[in-house]
Amino acid sequence: MVNRFQDRKFRKRWLATAVLVLPALIQAFPLVYLLCVSWKEGAEVIQYPPKFFPKALNWVNYIEALDSAPLLRFLFNSALVATSITFCQLFTSILAAYALSRLKFQGQRWIMGLIVGTMMIPGEVTIIPNYFTLASWNWLNTYFALIIPFSVSGFGIFFLYQFFKTIPKELEEAAYLEGCSRLRFLFQFVVPLSWPAITAFAIYSFVGAWNQYLWPLIVTQTTEMQTAQIGIGMFRSQNESMSWGVIMAATAMLISPTVLLFIATQKQFVRGITMSGIKG
Repeated sequence: MVNRFQDRKFRKRWLATAVLVLPALIQAFPLVYLLCVSWKEGAEVIQYPPKFFPKALNWVNYIEALDSAPLLRFLFNSALVATSITFCQLFTSILAAYALSRLKFQGQRWIMGLIVGTMMIPGEVTIIPNYFTLASWNWLNTYFALIIPFSVSGFGIFFLYQFFKTIPKELEEAAYLEGCSRLRFLFQFVVPLSWPAITAFAIYSFVGAWNQYLWPLIVTQTTEMQTAQIGIGMFRSQNESMSWGVIMAATAMLISPTVLLFIATQKQFVRGITMSGIKG
């Protein structure tokens, strides 16, 4: 009886694994194929019938890509902008979420409803007013234009609010009896206890900022200020006669930071989502 139960459990586990592996392979296929093409020589890319894996790792495509466009400048701009946006959103979201979840004041529900309401407004709606505002301040084609409009996140406030609500009030009352101020309690107790949720939001914020395309395309005019996503499109349009292997090598370098970041922090990301995403 026990063996039959174990066999049934084993079959269910394998079935669940098979169901999950199939969509994972479909999602991973374009990325793996991109890497394979980036290592192929020119003749290998266009051969028929095509072969999935290259005969050998060919780093010439990466060297040619670096010589053909300022990819390192694009990477630097994206890293600076994404990191700055992430820190700004973390700082403002932590303070706002703490105030809304732990303090009692008039209009608290209305403010929280307003913040949640901003999550339902498409970002494209704010492009025109933001553009004219920054133009009046002479901020176009600057890092301020790329960072300041995204320094606050309604999703981040709501996301951390869910987690802060679960911290026991008894801990807060005990800290106040010992003479702890609100800011000290926030950064000494709330932030360490909420680290999984904060890490998950930081990853989400960084990847979202890194993948921005439309806004940087609008507010930047020079190559020195353009980001990685614009660099991918510009590299393709300005090098139409270039080998697909070189184009794929450039693309691989420009998307590698976010892929490596997620691979390194996926456990913290999943843990933060599961611990705070369903709290009410």
